[in-house]
This record gives sequence, C-alpha cells and structure tokens, in this order.
Amino acid sequence: MATDTTPRVTAEPPPSNRRRSSRPLARFLLSRLLQMLVTLAVLIPLTFLLFRAVPGDPAAAVVGPDMDPAVADQLREQYGLDQPLPQQFLSYCLALLQGDLGTSFQYKVPVVDVLADRLVNSAVLVVPAVLLAVALGVALGAFAATSSRRFDEGVRTSAFVIKASPIFWVSTLALTLFGLTLGWVPSLGMFSPGEGGDGLTRFLSLDFLHHLALPLTILVLYYLVEPTLTMRTSMKEVLDQEFIELGRAQGLPRRRIVYRHGARNAALPVVTLAPALVDNIIGGQVIVETVFSWPGMGRGVVEAVNNYDYPMMQGIFLLTAVTVIVVNAVIDVAYAYLDPRVRLA
Repeated sequence: MATDTTPRVTAEPPPSNRRRSSRPLARFLLSRLLQMLVTLAVLIPLTFLLFRAVPGDPAAAVVGPDMDPAVADQLREQYGLDQPLPQQFLSYCLALLQGDLGTSFQYKVPVVDVLADRLVNSAVLVVPAVLLAVALGVALGAFAATSSRRFDEGVRTSAFVIKASPIFWVSTLALTLFGLTLGWVPSLGMFSPGEGGDGLTRFLSLDFLHHLALPLTILVLYYLVEPTLTMRTSMKEVLDQEFIELGRAQGLPRRRIVYRHGARNAALPVVTLAPALVDNIIGGQVIVETVFSWPGMGRGVVEAVNNYDYPMMQGIFLLTAVTVIVVNAVIDVAYAYLDPRVRLA
C-alpha cells in the first residue's frame, strides 16, 4: 500500500487583529508618557525660577511690613530661603520625587493637604459646569444647524455676545444684581455661617446648592460658547455629505438621519476642542472663584501669589500642568477610537 510522502505545508494562522492594533496603541501611549515627562522636566525648573523672580519677600508677607529682622532671618532659614537657588531647587526636586510638595508659608501645613481640599471644592464647581456646557452645547449647536435661520442667527449672536463679554465684569455684575440687590442667592463662599460640615455629604445640602447656583450658571454660559459654535459648524458640514443624502434616499426618518447619524459624526470636533476648553476653564475658574470667594484652586492661585507662597504656587501649577497634559493624551486616544478614519499607527 502506497503512502503519500508529499510534505504538507501548514499555513500559520494570521496574527490577531487585536494584537496588531494593540501594538500601535502601546507605542502611542509610551510616546505620550515620554512627552509628559519631558514637558514636566522643562516646566518644573522654569516655574521654580519664575516664581522666585517675582519681586517681594515671603518673610515680609508672613510676618508683616514691620517685622523684626531677626524674625525674618529665622523664617528664611526655616523655609530654606537663605540657601543658594541651585541648592533650593535640588531640595525641591528630591522632595518632589517623594511626593512632598513642601509646606505652605501661609497655612503652615503641607501643600498636599491644602490642595486636596481646594481640589475638591473646585471639582464640585467645574465638573458640573463642563458636563452641562458640553451637553447643552452639542444639543444647542445641532438644533441651531437644523432649525430656522432666525433661530440659528439668534444662537450665533448670543454666543458671540457672551464670548466678547469679560467674565470678570459679568461675574461682578451678576453678584451685585442677584446677590446684593435682589438677594436671590448668597453673595460669597460655599456655605452660610454655621453650615457645611465634614465629608462629601455637605455638597448635597440645599445651602451648598444655593451658593453654587450663580457661579455655576456663569461658568456654564461661558463654557457653552465653544461647543455650541463648533457643533453648529460641524453639523452643517456633515449634513452635506454623501451618507446623509443616501439616508434620505433610503427614506429614513429625518430625526434618525440628523441626530443618530449626523450628530454622532459632527460631535467629533467637539472632542478635539477639549484641550482648548481646559485652558478656558482654568482662566475662568480663577476669576469666578475670586469674585465669589469660592475656596478652590483658582482663588488659591491668587492668594499664593499675593502672599509669595512659593510651595503653594508650585504645587498648584504642577497639578494644573499634569491635568492639562493628561487631558490632551486622553483626548488623543478617545478621538482615535471615536473616528474609525483615524489610526494610531
């Protein structure tokens, strides 16, 4: 009986698509991580020198203008300000590697503890404002692009008026009108005297929501402009594309064409708008928190600069820089997954 001695060639299975797609993603994440480290390596010494170039004496800010020179020298020695700048910077970097941001000159407590409280206070104001602004902006922009010309022009005009109005002026005017004159909302702070408490449950009280109403409304109005205008322009471009015409030819309902297919694709540019929106958030947050005496990160920047509190200034700037860098990296990854035409390779 003859046997078949022909060698058989077995084809190896093709590599997994998941493995193939994970390699570019891993390389992309690694490159973004390296960019983050390089950016921080440049920003840390730069901000360290810039803050110390500001005219003023931290010891005088702590003690007062009529301070005893001996007390001032003791404070400078306590804070390490009597050391040469290279030695101060080396001590700062060594402490930073251990997660120590230093001790606040103003509050006499670790900067990490101060930033933890202020970060929570800012988050309960900024996060709802951003979510509401983006959601309302996407919906309003899509509706303006598909509605009557008069409504579309009204939305654009209102957006341009809000964008051209200084946020400091609007915040002060709103505080004077609704807080001081009409008395509809509290004027300053997060809580009324004797209210508040400990834990996150204090942010669910009616007193807190009453204080939150006016600054939240102002931030939402200002954050609403960019998503609305971007979504409106993108929606008009998407509605002229071929796949929209194909949906109409197939007899699909207008609502499904506009909001399921058109709005989904038109919302992609709003994702790329997030880094610029973060920059606007930081600037607006400082002004609004200062006007309304909101004890958050924005007001902390102003207080730290006024009191020459180097550790606080460095800590706030470092936290802000890390936030911006991480948001940019997350947006890049999210956009690549939302838009199938974008590849990470």
